[in-house]
Amino acid sequence: MPADVRSIAALQHWRAQLATYGEILVEAMAGVDLEIRRMQDWLEEQLSLWKGAIRQCEEEVTQAKAELAQRQFPTWDGREPDCTVQERNLRRAKARLEYAEEKVEMIRRWITRLPKMIDEVFTGPSRRLQSMLEADVPNALAELGRRLAALESYAGLRPDHAPLASTATLIGQRDTPPPTRHTDATDRDSAPSPSPVSSPSETLQPEENS
Repeated sequence: MPADVRSIAALQHWRAQLATYGEILVEAMAGVDLEIRRMQDWLEEQLSLWKGAIRQCEEEVTQAKAELAQRQFPTWDGREPDCTVQERNLRRAKARLEYAEEKVEMIRRWITRLPKMIDEVFTGPSRRLQSMLEADVPNALAELGRRLAALESYAGLRPDHAPLASTATLIGQRDTPPPTRHTDATDRDSAPSPSPVSSPSETLQPEENS
């Protein structure tokens, strides 16, 4: 079907915007990939940190137990010592150890679940988008470039393409009759005069008897 193109400049602007859109998408895809890698690295770092926290909390629990055991010995007069502080320190050390262990378990779950979530939510759409950016967008830009070149050539905007004569002009030149030649007085004088023609009576006049 014929195209109703009213502005070549608008098509040029559209092509430029399409190229810019493709570049923006490429940068965005690279940014998302970078953020995913950063998240994975951050989880690994957190796992290492909380494992270290577990070792430290275990040492605190061991120390608190030792202090409580030393405090529980009766005094020289047989009275039971007050172990409130040591018992409180042991409870706090155990609570910190449990919190660190919960953190490690939670991070391990996220490390296991994250790749599956990325595949379900991001990998499939990103591959389709990547295919479009690598194939469809360049093909569209090339096709628009060819169409624009043809339109510019047709409109006579390119200096290396001269406009061709239209069909109507060629038909008009072919059907126009040649111009009539007008004779002047000189031509009339130089033209040979017609020879006289005898009348029928003179030609058919009978001969006289001798």
